[in-house]
Amino acid sequence: MKRLIFLLCFLIFIVSAHPASAMYNRFTTAQSLNQGQMESGISAGYGDDGDYDYNYFYLYPYLRYGLGYLLEIEGKIGVISVDKRVGSDDIGILGGVQLKYQIIKETNNIPIDIAVAGGYTVHIINLQSLNDFNFSALVSKSFDVNKFKITPYGGPEITYTSGSYVSEGKADIFGILGASFAFTESLSAGAELKLGTDWVTGVNLKIRF
Repeated sequence: MKRLIFLLCFLIFIVSAHPASAMYNRFTTAQSLNQGQMESGISAGYGDDGDYDYNYFYLYPYLRYGLGYLLEIEGKIGVISVDKRVGSDDIGILGGVQLKYQIIKETNNIPIDIAVAGGYTVHIINLQSLNDFNFSALVSKSFDVNKFKITPYGGPEITYTSGSYVSEGKADIFGILGASFAFTESLSAGAELKLGTDWVTGVNLKIRF
């Protein structure tokens, strides 16, 4: 198990040295919702994409639902603001869906949670399209600190970006580092950094019911 944890940490370090198109933070640990359980929240972040030569800000509410068998689905809709270094700035809308499957659930013998997640986000910016496909592997571990629960998480992610809004499509890989802070069983907040040659960071607030 120690070798597995070391390998995952090393992989995060390696992929963070490669170029990245870090469109969005995930704001999710490797733990999946129980069947029928729901979670809603709002996420905001700011990032830089040197390949496409722009900075961007995003804001979106989302809803997650536990499908059962350690599988959950998420839907989101929101806005994105693109600050170009050359040319006029743009504002667009976005919508997306994500699936997450928890491969390993924490037990006394296995002290971590492991999951895989993949999603698709479509944008309409200045009457042009921007498509974002992503896939990641996540590892997390929960700790009780006084009355709070803190769950750090991380892992590698690969993203493919294309569409008429950008000059050409590209595939990138980078590392995720984040943490979830649970104030109660239903209320929590999160912070995350996705890092490569490019980066994006953000925060979110969520309610589970």
